[in-house]
Amino acid sequence: MSNIYSDFHANQLLGCLLQDVQLANSDKYKLDKNDFVEQIHKILYATLHNLAKRGYKVATYADIETFLQPYEAQLNVFNEIGESYIDTIIELAELDNFEGYYDTIRKMSLLRDIQNDGDSLNPFWDIDKSDDDNMANLDKYNIDDILNELEARAIEKKRKYGKTKVKEEYIAGTNFMETKELMKEEPLMGNSFQSEYLNDIYRGIFGFILRAAKSGGGKSILSIADLCKCTVTEYWDYDKKCFVKNKSREGSSLFINTELELRTELDFIIISWISGVDRSHISDGYYEGDEEERIDYANKVLLESGLYIVDDPEFTCESITNTIKTYHHNKGILTACFDYVQNNGFVAKEISSATKVPQREDMVLLALTDRLKQVQKDCGISLMSSVQTNGTEDNMEHPTESCLAGGKSQVRKTNGTFVMLEPTKKELDATEIICAGMQKKGIKIEYKPNNVLHIIKGRNSKYKKYIKVFQYIDLGTGRTIDLFCTDMYNQPIKVQRRIIENVNN
Repeated sequence: MSNIYSDFHANQLLGCLLQDVQLANSDKYKLDKNDFVEQIHKILYATLHNLAKRGYKVATYADIETFLQPYEAQLNVFNEIGESYIDTIIELAELDNFEGYYDTIRKMSLLRDIQNDGDSLNPFWDIDKSDDDNMANLDKYNIDDILNELEARAIEKKRKYGKTKVKEEYIAGTNFMETKELMKEEPLMGNSFQSEYLNDIYRGIFGFILRAAKSGGGKSILSIADLCKCTVTEYWDYDKKCFVKNKSREGSSLFINTELELRTELDFIIISWISGVDRSHISDGYYEGDEEERIDYANKVLLESGLYIVDDPEFTCESITNTIKTYHHNKGILTACFDYVQNNGFVAKEISSATKVPQREDMVLLALTDRLKQVQKDCGISLMSSVQTNGTEDNMEHPTESCLAGGKSQVRKTNGTFVMLEPTKKELDATEIICAGMQKKGIKIEYKPNNVLHIIKGRNSKYKKYIKVFQYIDLGTGRTIDLFCTDMYNQPIKVQRRIIENVNN
């Protein structure tokens, strides 16, 4: 079988599509005309795909003939096969077996791609064997088996020829002097947070940073805001009352979405941060003063900034890592954010299938966090994600890693972890005293804190664990204002406000 194709399976698949035309335009069962080799099969699929878009549920010979009337060449090919062909493939195709026909056609299509790329077809297909032997062998594998083989080959080539070594043996100190001098020119820093305090505590978004908060605590909004800070080319400056160049921009970035509506939530959050206009005004379609003009300009800024969105509600560990690697390779992203670490069922199924062991909730979240850290390290980018707290923080005087939904083991995988909570009464009482002391020194605090960041871990930090950053958050725009920092007992401490800027901006 020189072209790796089965007329039988193609006819069975098309017979199913004739019985349920909507399958020809399904997000779950992806097909295109290149999955078929014979011209009549291509014509039938393309026709059924278009009929599905028009809302057809089933299709007859007459339906297809009518659709093809404007296309003389295709109509002539179709008329040659006769009405009996359509009746026969409908009669022989078992709709209950659709997935089997579909998988076979897609596997063969993938193998043809591999063949066209000049790669080996082993162990899936042997061109020296009969069609029957090859089909029997192909039945042993699913499409993921073939894709895993391709990935394994790519990894092996990367290990053999890539500059980055999976394993490296090194005599400690060999390159220290060069590294020491390099730090004078380019200190070890990640991309910029909104918070200048966090920039100093964590050296920017260095490595993999995980934030935790209650449900509805602003995790997504503030993650997107931090992504804006190191991505967009301009933003509205409240003091200067104009758009200014974003000197903290590092380059393109990626946000992997799991829950938010793309056009009526995500876009609104991003545009509001850039423009400084409350996103409720966008939702209401009501603007004051120059707000609509700012919104329109912010959209132009966003379009030129390279902030990519991938919507992946049915994510798995594999889909997330592949997405990040693809966008890093093809789009050159320097920052990524996955929103957020959770067990959506698909991850648990994926891990259970690989390990043959049922997975507890904490095991699933730990595995997902581990994969995120691995892909961050592989790509050498700044990576953020979020996780919900588990409720135990309500009974803690000082939140610790044990209040994370995935358990304290998650923290081991990150470069930095912090918990965002509303200030407690004790913290608000301490705020009154701290603000009074600052005012005596001539420092005016215009905002009352509505958010406290509890620093749980900082691998590269010069500060102790459990210090706190008091902030004011404008949830309408996602903008934050740092107010002051304290130790775990609400005693004020000095933390430097570090500005991270790109010297090329």
